[in-house]
Amino acid sequence: MPLDSMLTTFATGVGLIGLCSAPALSSTVKRFTRRQERKQDVYEDEDGSATPESMAAYSAKIPKALVLTSAGVGLAVSTTLLVISSGTHGEPVLDGLGIGAWALLTLQAVSIASSRNSIQAYNLGLYTFLSSMILAGILIVRGTMIGESLLQSSRSIFTLRVVEVFASVALAFSGLALPRRPDVFYKGELVDRMYTNSAFSRFTYSWPTSILDLAAKKKDLDLKDLTRPDHLTRSDSVSAAWKKKNFKYPLWISLILAHKRALTIQLLLTLVTSVLNFAPQWVILQLLRLLERHEPGTSHGLDAWIWVGLLCLAIIVRSWVESYTIWLSYADLHIPVRAQLSALIFEKSMRRKDSKGAEKKKKDKFQEGGEDGSSEQQEEARAPVDEEEQLKKSKQSIVNLIGVDGKRIADFACYQYLFPDSLFKLIVSLAFLVSLLGWKALLAGFSAMIAIMPVNIYFSKRYANAQDRLMKLRDEKMEVVTEALQGIRQIKFSALEGEWEKKIGEVRERELSAVWSVFKNDTMLLACWITSPILLAALSLAVYAYLNSSLSPSVAFVSLGVFKALEMTLSIVPELTTDALDAWVSIKRIEQYLNSPEIIKISQDGEEVAFINASIAWPADEEIDEKDRFVLRNINVTFPKGELSVISGKTGTGKSLMLSAILGEADILEGTMQVPRAPPLLERHDDKANKSNWIIPNAIAYVAQIPWIENASIKDNILFGLPYDEERYHKTLEVCALTKDLEMLADGENTEIGANGINLSGGQKWRVTLARAIYSRAGILVLDDIFSAVDAHVGRHIFERCLNGELAEGRTRILVTHHVALCESKTKYLVELGNGGVLHAGTVAELRAKGILQEINSHEKAALGSDKADVDDLATAVNSEDCSEGEGEQDGEGTNGDGLKKVPPKPTAPARKFVEEESREQGAIRKHIYVTYLKDSGGWLFWVLAVVFFTVVQCFTLGRSWWLRIWTGDQETQEVHMHRAHSAAGVNGFTYTEGAHQTTLHTASWPTFEVQRTLPFYLGVYIALAIISSVLSTLKYFYIYTGSIRASRKLFAKLNFTILRTPIRWLDTVPLGRILNRYTADFNIIDSQLANSLSFGAGSFLNLISVLVAGLIVSPYILVLGSALLLICLHYALRYLDAARPVKRLESTAKSPVFEQFGSALTGVATIRSFDKAQVYVERMYRKIDDYSTATWHLWLFNRWMGWRLSLVGSFFSSSLAALILMNPNIDSALAGFALAFAIDFTGAVMWTIRMYANVELNMNAAERIIEYTKLATENLGGMRPPAAWPTEGRIEVDNLVVSYAPDLPPVLKGLTFSVNRNERIGVVGRTGAGKSSLTLALFRFLEAQSGSIHIDGLDISKIRLHDLRSRLAIIPQDPVLFSGTIRSNLDPFNRHTDEELYDCLERVHLIPPGSRSGSSTPTIREEQPSGSTGTTSPKLTLSTPVTESGLNLSQGQRQLLCLARAIATRPKIMVLDEATSAVDMATDALIQRSIRSEFRDATLLVIAHRLSTIADFDRVLVLDAGRVVEFGTPRELWEKEGGVFRGMCEESGERERLKGFIFGEGEASSSRE
Repeated sequence: MPLDSMLTTFATGVGLIGLCSAPALSSTVKRFTRRQERKQDVYEDEDGSATPESMAAYSAKIPKALVLTSAGVGLAVSTTLLVISSGTHGEPVLDGLGIGAWALLTLQAVSIASSRNSIQAYNLGLYTFLSSMILAGILIVRGTMIGESLLQSSRSIFTLRVVEVFASVALAFSGLALPRRPDVFYKGELVDRMYTNSAFSRFTYSWPTSILDLAAKKKDLDLKDLTRPDHLTRSDSVSAAWKKKNFKYPLWISLILAHKRALTIQLLLTLVTSVLNFAPQWVILQLLRLLERHEPGTSHGLDAWIWVGLLCLAIIVRSWVESYTIWLSYADLHIPVRAQLSALIFEKSMRRKDSKGAEKKKKDKFQEGGEDGSSEQQEEARAPVDEEEQLKKSKQSIVNLIGVDGKRIADFACYQYLFPDSLFKLIVSLAFLVSLLGWKALLAGFSAMIAIMPVNIYFSKRYANAQDRLMKLRDEKMEVVTEALQGIRQIKFSALEGEWEKKIGEVRERELSAVWSVFKNDTMLLACWITSPILLAALSLAVYAYLNSSLSPSVAFVSLGVFKALEMTLSIVPELTTDALDAWVSIKRIEQYLNSPEIIKISQDGEEVAFINASIAWPADEEIDEKDRFVLRNINVTFPKGELSVISGKTGTGKSLMLSAILGEADILEGTMQVPRAPPLLERHDDKANKSNWIIPNAIAYVAQIPWIENASIKDNILFGLPYDEERYHKTLEVCALTKDLEMLADGENTEIGANGINLSGGQKWRVTLARAIYSRAGILVLDDIFSAVDAHVGRHIFERCLNGELAEGRTRILVTHHVALCESKTKYLVELGNGGVLHAGTVAELRAKGILQEINSHEKAALGSDKADVDDLATAVNSEDCSEGEGEQDGEGTNGDGLKKVPPKPTAPARKFVEEESREQGAIRKHIYVTYLKDSGGWLFWVLAVVFFTVVQCFTLGRSWWLRIWTGDQETQEVHMHRAHSAAGVNGFTYTEGAHQTTLHTASWPTFEVQRTLPFYLGVYIALAIISSVLSTLKYFYIYTGSIRASRKLFAKLNFTILRTPIRWLDTVPLGRILNRYTADFNIIDSQLANSLSFGAGSFLNLISVLVAGLIVSPYILVLGSALLLICLHYALRYLDAARPVKRLESTAKSPVFEQFGSALTGVATIRSFDKAQVYVERMYRKIDDYSTATWHLWLFNRWMGWRLSLVGSFFSSSLAALILMNPNIDSALAGFALAFAIDFTGAVMWTIRMYANVELNMNAAERIIEYTKLATENLGGMRPPAAWPTEGRIEVDNLVVSYAPDLPPVLKGLTFSVNRNERIGVVGRTGAGKSSLTLALFRFLEAQSGSIHIDGLDISKIRLHDLRSRLAIIPQDPVLFSGTIRSNLDPFNRHTDEELYDCLERVHLIPPGSRSGSSTPTIREEQPSGSTGTTSPKLTLSTPVTESGLNLSQGQRQLLCLARAIATRPKIMVLDEATSAVDMATDALIQRSIRSEFRDATLLVIAHRLSTIADFDRVLVLDAGRVVEFGTPRELWEKEGGVFRGMCEESGERERLKGFIFGEGEASSSRE
């Protein structure tokens, strides 16, 4: 370089160093001109705060000392050089500039060392690094110019020059070694150290080393071992940041604006990468041109070795920028975007209107169906196609917004930089290729790509459509599976596992056909992506060779390398396009959800709860014609403050709707409503609550008709986040009759409850939710039908001690109940609903004076057929002032009167977990998982053929390049003299004998043809190889896809079979989200990702083999070097896998709680909002999202840790191979080009092989989780088949039956012995824990007998096939289970009955009025009207009336009646009823009791009763206590037994006379019941 240019370069460098010194100068001036700020005692920032321990551990003394030392040494050396330099050739000027540069660097060093602010010192260190590297670069350039002469003339000056370079490099890295801050903690947990450790640690991904060491030591990692997200990734922070910006744009624009900084940096890095990507190719081009000009046998000059060094540097720099771009994409985009969207969706679900009604469109469809069953089924089948409706209505589809759509958008946000990356790389590569090949050759190549483009576009569209269809089918599958799992008890009771297996299997087959459609279109896209670059290279080189009559190695192999880079660039565009389309669909789904209606304040603030000319309806998402809605009109009601008010009415009159309106969960169509304004949660200061300020008059608590209970302990469910007040808590347990229950539970109040209270009885669930409301601070209690699941005696206790006791004093209580007479004495205000509005409303005194109260009571009396005395007795059950004192509660769900006291403390042993933690495998995926997958996908033959197929494809890829080597090598030899050609051939022959035997082909082929004749031959073979490669490369993916579909089908079938047949206790103890995770997320991986991981992994591994083979041809030593480097790679890979495996498993298990919390909160959203706890649940969800983010963060952090280290190893391999080529002066440029073309891929090949192996392992984690579930123990499926007509009589004989819930638990039935005769009606009574439900479970063999037996019609049921047993018995459970669909699909899911038979069943349970079918195909819902009333506003109920998820568009009473109708349709010989009519009004109950007596005359009835009146006139009564039979006989025998248990229960029930009437058949009571 000329001296002037050197001076200019040096001066520019010093100028840049001066600019970098400005921040140091500024900070130094500020430090001396401003008063010194006092040093923080404890460091704190947005991420968290340091602890005294972390402050003490923080130290930057050593790096600061190194900075000062390096700067001092550099300044001293540069000054020395100026003094002793000879002064010739203008060097003093350059040395003077050098001193100036070092003086600036010393200023920076002093500023760093004197800074007391750690972050300021860290930032200054980055400027020092940049300055030092600029200086080091200048010094190295200058050193290459004068180095050789100095070495000969003055070794001391040469040594000082070297020391100066080392000092500048040392200063650079010392600047990077400054730690940024002490460890910080957020909520007591260590925050990730990316912004804590030094810049060197940050930019080389070294900060997780301690976690990697721990993983290697433990061979496992837990969530507590991982650091927590910083404020840029935490869900609460990113959600708050979003809300702060208050975007009003479409969601996609808002996302771009929210993350514009990260997107901008990503774009700039992409631009740099696109240039650096071709730097190694450019260096190789210079090297090959040197070799082409090089005379064989002579050694290479210094310039060649400089190019080798630059090759190493180019690969390192390119790898670092690429690696950092990937890391930034995940750390700053993927994880924050996913967390942000998940948080926003959940927050929205806590504010969103909870629409329950079916859409008008759907109703219209169903009502068009007419009477014809097939027509109805067609409509039913068509209904799920309406995606918007599914999205709005289905909770599972809403959960999918987080599980699928949010992840898709996050994935696209992460990878979208590849679009501009592809464009930039295309521009750079085109410029490179034009200079290399000329525009004509390039145009010819691109014409092939342009020809393929329409095919590409066509299949991209088809692929997008297939993906869209697949998404909808996955939603549909999720809904069907969720319904099956939610209704699994009913499915098992009815022995419908096979039918549901078929139903789920049909949806799965449709999903697999969509997956196959995706695979086929994906294969065609792969064909386009593979073929385009191969044809581009083949045609471009062909035209170039044709135009130039020759093809040199530098042109061929460098252009091939550029084409290969272009291949990756272009191949990703179509896939990215489909990902973009997927993300677009997802972003629209999420945007639609986020924009859906929210609950709005429908009431005005007022002192009392009041309705003023109000018309209300269930909430709907859009305008619906009022005639299609159930509306309560013209309500004028004011509930007195601090008093008990009762809302009554027949089944389906809108009682629950009225309560929902009070909670703000309904639509108000006209008029106004007043509700006292509750203070926000933050203003309640719950943590400071005490006895004096406990009640907040305007706060609301709600007990829903379907009890909503969390997966937590009983105590936590009752406290519901409030502080523990021992006196209030124990009083609450007492008044809610829970004391006895807790005494009987092994873990007492710490007993863990499964989701939705699955391990509690019906009555216990109601009483726990009631206790939650009573314990709460609410001054207004909204209670929906709390008496329906408890017997009369417990009802009396709750009424007296709970609703009217000390804890309810002064609180406004609004109660929905059918038991008006029971509540009359202490009720202040009464409302009766009917006929679409309020029939009567007023104070009890007013209604009594007007005679209306008697009319309301007469509705009960008429239905029950009892006289006034009976009703009075009924009322007395609750009204007696002293009846609860000292009385023992003996029946049903009762508790012992003298047991209503503080719960005695339980032993301090930890409570057993009902819901077990999700298990995680440890270490590598076990062999049998691979074996199972390989076997299910096609067996050993399939995979042996796959290996052969992939190997052949790789041979063709290697062969294509080798053919180029032969072609260019021959042409090279033909261009020189014949003698030299022979000589070169001999030398090459020697090289090949060591490396590969293809030499014979090479040396023998060139003399046979002249140049003009050989060109078509070479071209023809090259293009043929290219076409064969394209075809085979495409087919290999298609081949793997066929195996993938096969494995998916078999694994799903196995999982589905097993889950539907697992014991009920296992299903109760495993959260729904955990099982759903297997059915959805895990199968999505197996269906869509595993096949690609296997294909690309095999391709990468064979590519690595090709790289080593290519290197081996150059020198056998490369095998030694390659093996050593591979061992180093293996070391890093094993360390990576040790940490990545458990973290991937953690990611899988961290997903389930997100889904579980979301599903649970959606179910209980009305309760959560009524208690004003929405924000509490949002914060809980933040924690779960952060757990998920933590796992993903570390997964990619470990990936980058490995990737960067492998890049360094790879750069060493490439530069070593280049060095070996230079060391062998006889290697020709063709062979060098061939070897280097592959060597440059070493890093990529190793990294992709390891990454794909890890991907296969990590994706196999999904297979592992599924296979784990396929191996679960199922119920006993063996046994003999009973006779076809069995049971013909319905006789039951129980002999010394002993049963327990688990082998390690004590028996719940202890030697039970009794027998039931043909067609007998048996009532089963007993307190909680007596064994009533256990007897039912034993009868259906949910609990297997440990000893003893049950015989039905003489057959031992333990010897009979389960399916046969359960299908011949019937049960109507207390909790009615309905499935989404229609009335018909619920009554007769598998089309075994005619419409006539089904309408008959509906009439018999009084869901439709008798004879209403005549002349009409649409009978109306039963709505008995008072005399003089006209019509009803209730919608018509037909077999095609839609039923929403869990039947939520029907009342609890209607759901129970439908379950009863379903049982009647099956006509069983043995029927079990578990308080099956608890939620219907008294009148309907009386009618149903008549139906049961008339419909099941020819059946044996076992009725578990909470109301003694239900079974008082049965043939016999079975009284259980503590798992034993204490009495068994006719009601009369048991009544006449002085001191008997049954007699005592009747005496204490408060219904003594009425029960006596039933038992002795006195008066109308008996006749009416007959």
